Amino acid sequence: MGPIRKVVIDTNIFISGFGWGGKPGVVLTLLENNQIKNYISPEIFEELKRAISYPKLKFPASFQNEILEFAFFHSEFVQPTEHVSVVAGDPADDKFLECALAAHAEFVISGDPHLVKLGKYRAIEILNVASFLRLLQSADERAR
Repeated sequence: MGPIRKVVIDTNIFISGFGWGGKPGVVLTLLENNQIKNYISPEIFEELKRAISYPKLKFPASFQNEILEFAFFHSEFVQPTEHVSVVAGDPADDKFLECALAAHAEFVISGDPHLVKLGKYRAIEILNVASFLRLLQSADERAR
């Protein structure tokens, strides 16, 4: 694998990865194996805490704790200092860009269409999971 990529993982990727696996689960495995480095802000962590407790998910309290512990231990916390107003369809998603700016991250990985349709903000690429995994695979193939 090439250089360790600096990323900000959206809340929905944590939920999908833990709840159903699939490609979001692959991203979390990359994180767990230190193949990517995730950055998280206190605001994102609080959103994750709220989201995993939604009754419709039916995540038991012990599983919620496991998700929070994973996010906490496999992420570096940053405190955003720059506030942006970019995501028209869902202004609450600006926090992911603010975190990425503070961390000097290369990517935001999200399943949120309002965020993904931006494609790029400054030097930050905003990709869905499949696009991010393709990019990593392509970089690996070029490195060989």
